[in-house]
Amino acid sequence: MRIVQFVEAFGGGVYTYVKDLCNFLALAEPDSSFEVHLIYSPNRIEFDQEIFEQEIHPSIILHKLDMGREIDLKNDYTIIKQTRKKLKEINPDILHLHSSKSGVLARIASFGLIKRNKIFYSPHGYAFIQKNISQSKIYLYKIIEYVMPLLFGGTTIASGNTEYEIAKKISKTTLIRNGVDFELPQKLLKNIDKKRLTIGTIGRLTPQKNPKLFNDIAKLIPEADFIWIGNGELQYEIKSENITVTGWVKTRSDLLKKLNDIDIYIQVSLWEGLPIALIEAMAMRKPLVVSNIIGNKDCVEEGYNGYVFDTLEEAVKKIRIFQNQSLISEMGNHSYQKAFQEYNKKTNFLKLIEIYKSI
Repeated sequence: MRIVQFVEAFGGGVYTYVKDLCNFLALAEPDSSFEVHLIYSPNRIEFDQEIFEQEIHPSIILHKLDMGREIDLKNDYTIIKQTRKKLKEINPDILHLHSSKSGVLARIASFGLIKRNKIFYSPHGYAFIQKNISQSKIYLYKIIEYVMPLLFGGTTIASGNTEYEIAKKISKTTLIRNGVDFELPQKLLKNIDKKRLTIGTIGRLTPQKNPKLFNDIAKLIPEADFIWIGNGELQYEIKSENITVTGWVKTRSDLLKKLNDIDIYIQVSLWEGLPIALIEAMAMRKPLVVSNIIGNKDCVEEGYNGYVFDTLEEAVKKIRIFQNQSLISEMGNHSYQKAFQEYNKKTNFLKLIEIYKSI
């Protein structure tokens, strides 16, 4: 079976998901042998070609295209032609698209080449849920999401419960949650004695990740240390003296070691799909304090493994609940249990393979 994974937004959690999926397919049991092709764009700022080549399985056939994030009719038309040519050469049995831009370009390129029921689409957070775009753009993106499956087909693979509720109103949809591997977190987990509470997050310092709110929370809890794992164009919004910005870490092992150093994982995003970083924190047994948005709230059972907040004041109040290590440990263990049951990469990728094979 020849499977093409097609991705434009090749950075952050989407990078991790698509890379892990390709590797999982490449290492599948012999009786489920797959020829895996990955068509990708290297243009996201956090993408590291050298690290990628070390992390991707050598049997995966790579195709690099110079895709842009924004709508550019001239460049997008060129990408559609190049993609169509590649799809003719590969003649895939399955085409799986990742992110909104890919969902448009590759579906148009595949028209008449691949049957509608052999196309799968993972939004990883619909474009129209963004909070930093105009109403006219939101309306345009919604129209595109509704029109694409009508014209070109495809089954949506929703990454989390809330995305599933939205997606099934748009097109044929299946829920297969994002997932991570649990072996490495278990190896790297260590107890660290600290005098001060440490609260951390992972992500690009961009409008989506809302660093200003993170900074405001830190200023109101001066007795705690805060860590932002990552960097980006809004680093100037991080001003509070009790915040450390680490910059990007290059490997998953290094990322998990950074997560091990924190007591509470906080996610203050304005919009998400289902953040892989949040699941990694759960795998490292961290209690969660997250903004009340799609994706974030799917990972939290209130009072069981963390809390959801709507305002700055509420976030500070929820963090202050963690007054002792026993509560942090209890909720952290609950995070692990929830993640292992719902966001286990092996279990969820096997479900996806069964869907591929059933077509």
